[in-house]
Amino acid sequence: MSESRGRSQGDTPEQPGGRWLSIDAACRILGVDQSTLRRWSDQGRIPVFRTPGGHRRYNEEDLRAFLRGETRPRRRMSRQVLTDLSFSGYEAGYLHQARSRPWYNAYDNAQIDELRTLGRRLVELAVRTIAGRGDRDQLLDEGRRIGRRYGSISAAAGLTAPDAVEAFLFFRTPVIQAVTRFIEEEDIPPNRALRIFAEMTQFLDQVLIATVAAHADAAD
Repeated sequence: MSESRGRSQGDTPEQPGGRWLSIDAACRILGVDQSTLRRWSDQGRIPVFRTPGGHRRYNEEDLRAFLRGETRPRRRMSRQVLTDLSFSGYEAGYLHQARSRPWYNAYDNAQIDELRTLGRRLVELAVRTIAGRGDRDQLLDEGRRIGRRYGSISAAAGLTAPDAVEAFLFFRTPVIQAVTRFIEEEDIPPNRALRIFAEMTQFLDQVLIATVAAHADAAD
């Protein structure tokens, strides 16, 4: 659960080497309309990233190089970009769906703030897990601790166990979408892609189990 009731995280991934721009801003630099830029992107002439929400983001340096007639090497996505893409999944439209659900409104502002902090850390742990960075057991232990805190907070807010599970699954979705985008952008071989999804699913499932267990303990 990575966001608050207020403004969502920025939807431009942070990476050294230029600002990330919306399609409107990119079109202004290039002097073309959106359909032309989309066509060039689909043809591979201009690198593009898509946020989990489906929005296109362009690197300003890539656009300037295109105008100069230069061919830039294909941009590689770092762990930080993948993390930022996960955060960007919690855009206004997606969060609006959460706010319309009873379980979201059961949390008070202090609980939402804590869930946001825990959610950001959980995204970082998930990314480190699939990237093979850090001790897996330690990452999983911390993920379970976050899950237990999720469960305790949800129980304190008066959520039922099914509501707590629904909330977890809802806010897990942008992480999965970001990993899918990572696999597509990096042209990761199918065997490795399957391994990445298996590791991510195993990690998040263990966090969910810890959430349910903590909710049950708090409800007793």
